Amino acid sequence: MAHSDPLAVEQQRLAYESLCCYLDKHENEVLEIEILPPAITPPNGLLMEDGSSLGVPKKVLAVAFLEARRAFFDNKDNSQTDPKALQATKIILLFDPEHITAANFRKRRILALGGAGDTLVYQKALLSELCFLDSILTSPLHRQTKSPTLWYHRGWLLRLIAVIELKSASGKRIAAIITAALDSVCKSGERHPTNYYAWAYARRLVIALDRISDTVEAPFPFDWVVSAFSDRLCAWCFKHPSDISGWSYLLFLLSKLDPVDERDEIVEKVIRYAAKMKSENESLWVFIRNALAHPTILEDREARIEQLKGCIEGTDQASAYSEYVRRSLHWIETSGKTRVLP
Repeated sequence: MAHSDPLAVEQQRLAYESLCCYLDKHENEVLEIEILPPAITPPNGLLMEDGSSLGVPKKVLAVAFLEARRAFFDNKDNSQTDPKALQATKIILLFDPEHITAANFRKRRILALGGAGDTLVYQKALLSELCFLDSILTSPLHRQTKSPTLWYHRGWLLRLIAVIELKSASGKRIAAIITAALDSVCKSGERHPTNYYAWAYARRLVIALDRISDTVEAPFPFDWVVSAFSDRLCAWCFKHPSDISGWSYLLFLLSKLDPVDERDEIVEKVIRYAAKMKSENESLWVFIRNALAHPTILEDREARIEQLKGCIEGTDQASAYSEYVRRSLHWIETSGKTRVLP
C-alpha cells in the first residue's frame, strides 16, 4: 500500500536501501541476521552492523519489505536478471520466506545465467545464492529457519551445483560442500527445534548422494561424509537431547554407515551417555529402543543389549531412569521385534 506521508515514504526508502547495501556488500558471506527487541534501538535508527552480523528492528524490516515489494513488481517484467527486481527479492524473502513469486524469480535468474554460457558468472551466482539462503536459514529467525520454500530452494540449488562440481571437483571439495549443507541443517535445528523441513532436506540429500555414489565413475566420498557427519550429529544430539528430529536423523544415518562396526560405536556411545546422565529424555530412549530392536542394523546387537542391561546395576531401582531402561528392554524383546525401520 502506498504511503501518503512524505516522511514515512522517506523512512521506507532509507530502510530498504540500507538493507540492500549491507546485503550486497556481504553477498559472498553467510550472515547472522537477528531481529532486535524493541528495547534496542540502532544508533542510526535503522541497522546494527558488526561484520557479518546484522541486527534489524522488526519495524525497519517491515517498512523495507513494503519498499521491496513495490520495487519488485515495478521491475520484475523487465528482465530475468534485472538488478532492481533481484535486489528487492532478498528483502522480500528475508521478511516473507514463503513468497513463491520472489523465490521463483531468483530461480529463473539463475537458469538464465546458466543458459548464457558464461560458466564463471554462473558458478559465482550459484555460490552467492547459497550464501544468501544459508544467511536466512541459519540465522536466529524463528519463522524463516523452517521455511519449506527456502529449504526446497536450497535443494534445487544444490542439484545445480552438483552438476558442475561432479565434473571437475576433487573428492575433498565435494565433501566440503556436502558437510557444509549438513552443518547448515544442524545450525538451523538449533535455531528452531524439531525443524521438520531442515531434517527432511538432510534426508533427501543423503538419499540423493547414495544414488550418485553408485553411478559416478570417479571416487566419491559418500562413506567418508556419512561417517564424519554421524559423529558430528551424535555430538549435536547430546547437546539437544530433547530434539526428536535430530535423533531420528541419526537413526536414519546408522543404516547408511559403512563399515558396520561404526554403527555399534555410535549406539554404544549413546547408551554410555544415557547412563552417565541418568537420562529421562524420551527422545533419546526412542533412538536407543529403535536402534536395538532392528535385527540387522548393528553388527553386535546382543552386546549392546547386554550393555543396556548393565546400566541399571547399582542404580536406584525406583528411579525414573531405571524405569526407562526396564521399559526399553521390554519393548525391544516384545513389540520391537516386529518393528521394521526404513
